[in-house]
Amino acid sequence: MDHDEFIGQVQNRAGLASRGEATSATRAVLETLGERIGEEEADHVASQLPLEIGRYLDERDHAQQFDYEMFAARVAEKTESSDVEQRPGQTSQAVMSVVSDAVEGGLVRDVVSQLPQSDGYGELMAEAGD
Repeated sequence: MDHDEFIGQVQNRAGLASRGEATSATRAVLETLGERIGEEEADHVASQLPLEIGRYLDERDHAQQFDYEMFAARVAEKTESSDVEQRPGQTSQAVMSVVSDAVEGGLVRDVVSQLPQSDGYGELMAEAGD
C-alpha cells in the first residue's frame, strides 16, 4: 500500500472530510502508538508502512506507560482536526485498521495484544479485520 492509498483509506474509514484531516489523524495515532510500544515493535511495524507514514512511529520516546484513555487524549491533543478531537477512539481504530491491512498478517494485532487489555487497548483493534 502506498502513501496516497493509505491516507485515502484512513479518510474513508474514519469519515474525515479531507486528506489533510486523514494525514493529521494518522500522524497523531501513530506518534502516540510509538510512544506507548517498544522501539523494536515500532521499528518492525514502521518498516512495513510507506516511509512517510512509518516515520511517525520511529520519532518517539518509546515504551511509556499510559492507559487507553490517555492514549485517546494524546491523539486528540496532537490532531489538527476537530472531528478527530471529538472522537479520538474511533479515529484511532480506523487508522489501526488501515495499518493492519498494510502490514503482514497479524503484526499489529500482536503488538496491540502486548498492551494491557484491561486498560482498554483492545479497542484499538475493534475495527480491524483478521
